[in-house]
Amino acid sequence: MHLQLPESLLNRVRHQQSEIRKTSVLSQDNTINIITRKRAQVRFLADLYHTCLTMGWGAFFASVTCFYLFLNILFSIAYFLVPHGLSNVKAGEFWGDFFFSAQTLSTVGYGYIYPQSHLANAIASLEMLTSVIFTAIITGIVFARFARPHAQVLFSNVATLFQDGDHLRLNFRVGNLRRTPLMNASIEAILARTKKDINGNSSLQLDILPLSFNHVPVFPVSLSFAHHILETSPLHGMDTATLEEQQATIFLVLTATDPVSAQDVFAQHTYRARDLLFGARFVSLLKPSSQGVLEVDFSLFHTTSTDPLPARDEEPVEVKDDTAPRA
Repeated sequence: MHLQLPESLLNRVRHQQSEIRKTSVLSQDNTINIITRKRAQVRFLADLYHTCLTMGWGAFFASVTCFYLFLNILFSIAYFLVPHGLSNVKAGEFWGDFFFSAQTLSTVGYGYIYPQSHLANAIASLEMLTSVIFTAIITGIVFARFARPHAQVLFSNVATLFQDGDHLRLNFRVGNLRRTPLMNASIEAILARTKKDINGNSSLQLDILPLSFNHVPVFPVSLSFAHHILETSPLHGMDTATLEEQQATIFLVLTATDPVSAQDVFAQHTYRARDLLFGARFVSLLKPSSQGVLEVDFSLFHTTSTDPLPARDEEPVEVKDDTAPRA
């Protein structure tokens, strides 16, 4: 038999996702949740490329549109100040200057309006140079945003702890949602917590949690990674209350290579003390298939069992369909 996670626990996990920005060092979207004071400011233009890649699509297109309008208005004013600088545009007709600027900036050039003085041609030449630079930058950034690979990795909602011989075993489950396997996948587990010294001063401490294996040449569908809580483990002798008191957070950082794009991909997930499920194991995702091929049921990905299982981890468990009609 198997036990699904209670709805109350699932709701609590969803609620924790909204709170994790305030209570964790690193949120799920890679935002650092540490307030810094008197830090040297990074110049906006010096890191503009990174800003353009990390902002949302809505903010990105809004920024591009605003900058595009700003350039058009700037050159429109320049044309407006040149009397009779453009053909078929009456003096003082700003919108004619604006639409000619838009045509020049986009390299369309309908031919109905054209510069007819040396000063107007000079302004148009400067706008053409600006157009080449602007188009190249925006094209490169849009391509970089589309071409940036994503790991498409699923992490289990909870981490399980169960007795494995004389010690506890901490288990995480990671799934590959792509149709192609990830290559040279490596995963690291880090424990971040605040500790107080003898003077009562708090400091952030990072400890590596050694995993039973942290590198696989091929990551096909789903894998479980385990940390054995021995006497040398940073988690040895700690309970939920102690972990919550120290604001402990476990970070999982996965690095792999996407064989399609031949680029490195990254993914990370965080677990707090309340995300650790004691006395439970993940049930197996493997199900028998009538076609004779391996079948993995991702609907059981977050499912755990509190029943005693055989010694081997993730031993196949019979799952009953409770929705079937009863006689």
